[in-house]
Amino acid sequence: MSWDGGFVFGPAWAAYRGPSADNTLHAHAALQLAFGLDASIRLRLEGDEVCEGPGFLIRPGAAHAIASHAPVGLIYLEPQAPLAFSLLDLMGPEAVELAPAAVLQPLDAAGAPEAWLEALEATFPGAERTLDPRVDEVLHRLARDPALSIAEATRGCGVSESRLRELAREQLGLPLSTWLVWRKLERAGREIAAGASLAEAALAGGFADQAHCARTMRRMFGVTPGMARAALG
Repeated sequence: MSWDGGFVFGPAWAAYRGPSADNTLHAHAALQLAFGLDASIRLRLEGDEVCEGPGFLIRPGAAHAIASHAPVGLIYLEPQAPLAFSLLDLMGPEAVELAPAAVLQPLDAAGAPEAWLEALEATFPGAERTLDPRVDEVLHRLARDPALSIAEATRGCGVSESRLRELAREQLGLPLSTWLVWRKLERAGREIAAGASLAEAALAGGFADQAHCARTMRRMFGVTPGMARAALG
C-alpha cells in the first residue's frame, strides 16, 4: 500500500485523505489531527509505545509514526492558525492525546478535506488565545517573502530578534526556524503537486538541493519526496 490518496493545501493548513503506508518516526511543525476513516488509527511513539483509537491530536514537535495501513484522515494546522489554538486548548499536558468526541463528530469520513476544515471551523469558531501582534507581523512578512531572514523580518516591529524568537517559541510551541523549514516544505509540496520535478520543487522551496529537501521531508513527514509524490500528484 502507498500514500496514493489526495493531499490538499489551504491557508495555514494542509490535509490528506486516503490509505496510509510506510513512514518513519517524524515530527511536524504543525498541530496534527489524525483519525481513521473506517476503523481506528494506530500510532507509534518514541520508545516504541503504540496507541490506538478513533483519532488523536498531536502537538507540534511530537515524534510519531502512523502504524496502521488503513484509510486515514490527516489534518495539519500551522500553530499560528486560530483553529490550532482552539484545538490545543482542548488538550491536556501530553504531546499526543485522544481527540475529543467533539472534534471527531463533525468530520464526515466520506467528505473532502476542505469540508473537514469547514466543519471544524464552524464547531470551533474562535480561540481565546491569539498571537502577539509582533510575532503575527513577522510571520506574515516571512510568508510573503521567503527570501527574508528572521533578522530582516523583525526590523521595525518594535522587538529585538532574540526576544521575537523567544515569543515565537512560547506561542507557537516550536522554534521560529522550525516553522520556516515547515514553510519551505509546503512550498516544495505545492510545486510537486503542480507537476514540478523533485529537483525543481526543492529549489522552489528554498532547499540547498534535492537531497536536503528529501532529508527534511523524512524528518518532518516520515516519507521521501518520491513516496509523497503519489499523494501530491
